[in-house]
Amino acid sequence: MSHMRILNGIVPVAAALTAFSGLAGAADLGPYGGPRQRWDGSSPAYYQPAFRWTGFYAGLQAGYGWGTTNATSTSIGSGTAQTFDYSTSGGIGGVHAGYNWQANRNFVLGLETDLEVSGISGSGLGAFGGGHVTNIDWLGSMRARAGFTTGSTLFYLTGGLAYGGVSVDRTAGAGFTPFVGASDWKVGWTAGAGIEHAFTPNISARLEYRYTDLGQITYTSTGAGITDTSDVTQSAVRAGLSFKF
Repeated sequence: MSHMRILNGIVPVAAALTAFSGLAGAADLGPYGGPRQRWDGSSPAYYQPAFRWTGFYAGLQAGYGWGTTNATSTSIGSGTAQTFDYSTSGGIGGVHAGYNWQANRNFVLGLETDLEVSGISGSGLGAFGGGHVTNIDWLGSMRARAGFTTGSTLFYLTGGLAYGGVSVDRTAGAGFTPFVGASDWKVGWTAGAGIEHAFTPNISARLEYRYTDLGQITYTSTGAGITDTSDVTQSAVRAGLSFKF
């Protein structure tokens, strides 16, 4: 099921990546090159030194995330289960840093880490009228990147470890006032794809889609008499700006 969610997220983003590629290609007409007078004084020739991706970089990113929470609250006494299935969404933004290694003319490998604040949240009602709330307060990842270059543009895949601060709460109903809940640091995985273009030898911009699965968050409240288990997943599109050292 998660594979279908990844595909459903990548397909609509593909058009945006293609459009970004066109703009990036147009920018190749002159960020590094310029007129150079020939030795004989004739009309100037244009040159463009090959861009190299090898090196350390750091930058900023911001975007929008959306996802789902699938939860089940089970009564400890009767074993009766109430299920919840609802959407979450919100803005995200933070910092990233990494290292790229250009193995040959067109192939790039890299490692990257990022850390973001998150406003992703959502709530829903169960079959018996109970309420459920999810908040993702922050997100981070440690990922590999691999891709190929066309001029000063890099097309890449990325994936690796994901983690974040997640809180889930049970509520009495549509008022969504929590009566019991839990917060936890969850670890899972993330994968996606992106496009990055270097506008100067030291500045590049990117557009990226990633799917993230933070696994399950489970807690038991003897006072409320329930055990609650939630699966938290999300997709996100991020735009970023990087500075190469």
